Amino acid sequence: MLGQTIVETEIDTSVAPDIKGYDLILRHRRLSPRSFCYEWPALMLKDAALLTLDICIDLSPEGLVLQDAYPWNILFENTRPLLVDFTSIIPEDKNLPWVAYHQFCQFFLYPLILSCYLPSRVRRLLLMDHIGGIGDCEFRAMMPRRAAVRLPWLISRILMPRAILAITRWLKMEKKIIDLSADLSPGREARLRFFQSLRKNVTAIPVKIHKSLWYQYYTDIESFFAESEFNPKQAAVADILEKIRPKTVVDIGCNRGGYSILAAQRGAQVIAFDTDEDSVAFLYETAKEKQLPILPLVMDFLNPSPGCGWRTQQFAAAPSRFRSEMALGLALVHHLGITQRQTFERIVLALADYAETWLLTEFIPMDDPRVQELMATHRREMDWYSLENYLEALSGPFSRIDTFPSHPEGRILILCQK
Repeated sequence: MLGQTIVETEIDTSVAPDIKGYDLILRHRRLSPRSFCYEWPALMLKDAALLTLDICIDLSPEGLVLQDAYPWNILFENTRPLLVDFTSIIPEDKNLPWVAYHQFCQFFLYPLILSCYLPSRVRRLLLMDHIGGIGDCEFRAMMPRRAAVRLPWLISRILMPRAILAITRWLKMEKKIIDLSADLSPGREARLRFFQSLRKNVTAIPVKIHKSLWYQYYTDIESFFAESEFNPKQAAVADILEKIRPKTVVDIGCNRGGYSILAAQRGAQVIAFDTDEDSVAFLYETAKEKQLPILPLVMDFLNPSPGCGWRTQQFAAAPSRFRSEMALGLALVHHLGITQRQTFERIVLALADYAETWLLTEFIPMDDPRVQELMATHRREMDWYSLENYLEALSGPFSRIDTFPSHPEGRILILCQK
C-alpha cells in the first residue's frame, strides 16, 4: 500500500555519501507541476487528508508515524495524491496518539468541516497561511452550532478536548496532565484505532458538488467523449490539438473541462483551472473516474496564486508553475473585457504568461447572446471591442495568427504562435 501513496524514492549512490555532512541521500521522481492546497477543491483536500491517514495506518504496525500532517507535503499527479516528504516518517511518540494531530486539524479537518457551511473561497484563503492553517479560535468562530448535530463526533473529537484543555490551563494543571498522559501512554493497537476512527470521521464529512450557475454552463459535457457528436467548435479544437500535439496544455477558465478532456485524449498533460469550485470538482471526479491526465484547480485568472512563503519564493506564483506548451483561453475574453473591465492588451499579456509557444483563444462578437446577457448588467463603453482590435493586441507577443470558424456561428477561434 505504501508504494502507491508515497512518491517513488531510492537511495542515491551517484554522489559521495558524506556530501555536505549527510550520510544518506534520497532521490525521488520529479512531480510537476506543483499545486498547493489553497488551489484544491474540497474533494481534493479530502483525498489528501485520507491519504495522510492511510499512510499512518500502514505505518502504525511498524511503530512508525508521520511527524507532519501538512498538505504541502502532498503533490497531486493528475488526480492521484502522493506524499513527497519521505523524511516525515519517524518512530512513534509513545506518549501521544499522534504528534501531528493538531496540525491535521488546522490543515485538513477544520477546513473540510467548514467547507460544508462557508463559501469555498474562505477556506482557500485561510489555507494560504502555510504555518498556522485555520486556527482553533477561527474554527470555533466560523463553525455553526448545527455542525455538531450533523457530525456528532465533533463533540468528542474537537469540542470536548478543547474545553478540557481550556479548563486545565485556567487551573494551571498542564504539568500534571502531561505527567498523567505519560503514565497512560497509548499502545500500538490503541494508536491504530485512533487513526482508523479519525479516517472514518473524515470520510463522513459530506463534501458535495453543488450545481452553481457556471456549473450548468456546459449542458453537453458528455459530447466531449463522443467525436461523432462534436459541434463545429469541438471539431475545430480537436483538429488543432491533433495537428500540434502539445505535450502540456493549460486550460484557462476550464468550467467543467470539456476542452481539457479533448486535450488529454490527444496525449497532453493538462492543467485546468476555473474560479467555480463546483465545476472544477466535477472535472476532478470525471478525470479520476476515467484516469485522464488532468490536474483540476480552483484559481482566478486575473488574481492568480501569488508567490508566497519565505521571501515570496517558497511557493512559486501560478503563472510560472502552470506555464505550458499551449494555453487555451476559450469563451473567456468577453467575460474579462465586459465583466472584469480589462482591455485587450491586458488580457493578451496575461494569456501569454501561460503560453510557451501556442495560444488558442476565441473571440465572441458583440451581437452574441452571451455578450448581450453580460451587457444587460454591465453598462460601459465598448466601442473598442472588435475582432480587429483583439487580433492587433495578439500580434504583440505572437508572431503568427490564424483564425477558424467557431460555434455558435459568428464566434472565431484564434490560434497564435510565438
